Amino acid sequence: MVGACTTTPKTPVAGPGEYVVQPGDTLYRIASKSGRSASDIVRWNNIQDPDRLEAGQVLRVVPPGGASSEASPPPRSGGNAERTRPPRATAPAREPDPVVPPASRRSDWGWPAQGAVVAGFNGSSNKGIDIGGSPGEAVLSIGAGSVAATETLRGYGSVLMVDHGGSYMSVYTNVRTMLVKQGQKVQRGQKIAEMGNEAKLHFEIRYRGKAVDPRQYLPAK
Repeated sequence: MVGACTTTPKTPVAGPGEYVVQPGDTLYRIASKSGRSASDIVRWNNIQDPDRLEAGQVLRVVPPGGASSEASPPPRSGGNAERTRPPRATAPAREPDPVVPPASRRSDWGWPAQGAVVAGFNGSSNKGIDIGGSPGEAVLSIGAGSVAATETLRGYGSVLMVDHGGSYMSVYTNVRTMLVKQGQKVQRGQKIAEMGNEAKLHFEIRYRGKAVDPRQYLPAK
């Protein structure tokens, strides 16, 4: 969580591929905004304590060299000799590939709860699935990873998030009695929380910050 700064001589300005930490930001929120995984941001910025970000801190949110390589084409060789060649026709700019993950079931992932799916993914009003259950029922990590956040978010309530690497994040809401803390390593099937009073778990999988249909990746059920 962002700490308070005692002095701010000037407002920092983010350059290409950078993000200025705002009051109230958490590492997960920054990762979600930038479409990156929390673990990548920690590594690129050599963050020692993800819980102690400072408002005004400038973070890299692209891989080292990523911003410059995306902003300009690679230099051509040839020095002055290059100028004597006739100009070449330039190809139209290529549209960037859409952020679409490989849609395949993960053998190393399991279901986060035992109940049946009571509401499916549609990408707009429901960016995940709802799994029926009962208050206090175990909520399980779908796979190995590290806890990216345990917090309360507007529109979600109590939220627990696990970073699985490879730009994948799992999100568990409508939970209570969180049994893990931010930064803790977890394994597939480990109990990480209990289902809340709504008697259902809202569960999401995100790839590069974008919600995808969990049933495309979880084992057939």
